[in-house]
Amino acid sequence: MNQTNLINASLLAAMVISLTTIIYSTIGLHHLTGSPSYINYDVINSPALQQELQSGVGLVTTDGGWGPPSSNQKRHDDIKILAFTDKGYLPIANVWYNRLTVLGYKEHYIVAHDEKSYRIFQKLNYRVLDAIIEDPEHDRPIKGFWKQIMAARLHLTMELLRNGTHLLVTDVDNVFSRYVPLYGFLDEGYDVFHAYEMRYPTYIFDEMGFVVCSGHQFLRSSPGTLRFMELMENRCKGDKCDDQVVYNEVFWRELNIEWDGDGPTHDGALRLTGNNTENDGLLVESATGRSRTTNHTIKIWDRDFAWRLAGGIPEMCPSLNNWVGMPTKVERELYGGGHKIQVKVAQFRVWDKYCLKKESLTVY
Repeated sequence: MNQTNLINASLLAAMVISLTTIIYSTIGLHHLTGSPSYINYDVINSPALQQELQSGVGLVTTDGGWGPPSSNQKRHDDIKILAFTDKGYLPIANVWYNRLTVLGYKEHYIVAHDEKSYRIFQKLNYRVLDAIIEDPEHDRPIKGFWKQIMAARLHLTMELLRNGTHLLVTDVDNVFSRYVPLYGFLDEGYDVFHAYEMRYPTYIFDEMGFVVCSGHQFLRSSPGTLRFMELMENRCKGDKCDDQVVYNEVFWRELNIEWDGDGPTHDGALRLTGNNTENDGLLVESATGRSRTTNHTIKIWDRDFAWRLAGGIPEMCPSLNNWVGMPTKVERELYGGGHKIQVKVAQFRVWDKYCLKKESLTVY
C-alpha cells in the first residue's frame, strides 16, 4: 500500500469512529460491554405478559424465548452472523456492528466487498471477512454493482456452509432489538429459517400469496440445507444475480413444500390490513414445513419476531418480544430527512424511539 492510500484509509477510519461516537451518544448506546442482555424468558412467555404486550401486526411472538444456556451447558457450534458492506455503507456497517456488540453478540462479522473497507474494519479490530468484488460496476448501480453484491453474498454463504459453519445472514441496515442466543435455532431442529418479505418479487407474491426475505435468514450447515443452496447456486452461477428473486424462484418453483397443518395461506390466515397498499394483505403468522425435493425442513418466523414493513411506524410497531426490525420507507417527519446513508442510520434511532420505547427489553 502506498503512503497516500494508507493516509486515506486512516482518515476514513477516523471518520467512521467519529461518526459512531456521535450516533451512539445520540441514541444512548454508551456501554459497549459485550455482555448479553439476557431477559427473564419465563416472564416473557407467561400468559399474563402476553396479554399485556401489544403488537401492531396483531400477534405477539414467543420465538427466541429459550434464554441463556445453563452453566453446565457448553456450546461448541460454529455459528457466524454475517452482514455485508462496501465503502459506501461504512457508517451503517459500523452502527450495525456496535449495536450487536452492545446486545451481547460475539459471533458477528462484517463482510467487506472492497479492500478499503476491509482494512478499515481490521484497523478497528472488528471481526471482518472479505468477499472482494474485483471489477465493481459502479456505473450500473442496480443491474451491475448491486447484483454483484448479491451474488458475492450467496457464494460466500455457500462456502461457509460447506465448511460446517451455521449462518445468520442479515442485511447491514437491519435493526436488532434484543439478544437471542443463536444456538436456540439449532435446538429447534429446522434446517432453514426465513423471514417474510413484503411483495418483491411481485409476480411471485401475486401468484403464491407471500415471498421470503433474502436479507435475513438462519441457515444450519446440514445436508438438506446444502441441497437447497445448491439449487440456489444453479440459478446464480456467475458474478451477478438478484438473490431475492433467486431465493423465491427456488422456494416456489423447485422445493415442492409440504406444509405442516393448513400452511401459511389458509383461509383464516392473519393478514395485515390498513391504508398502506404495500403492507395490506401481508401474512403475519409463523409456518413450518419440509421440502419434498431436498428433504430440508423450513420455518418462517412470524412478522412480530422478524418485522419487515414499509412505513408503519409507530402504529404497526411490533411487540417488545421482537428480535429484529427491517424498516423501509420510514415517514420523513420521524427523522427529518437527509441523504441515503443518513436516512439509513436515522432508521436505527427511529426504531429505538418509536418501537422499543422506554419499556424496551433490551438493556444498553
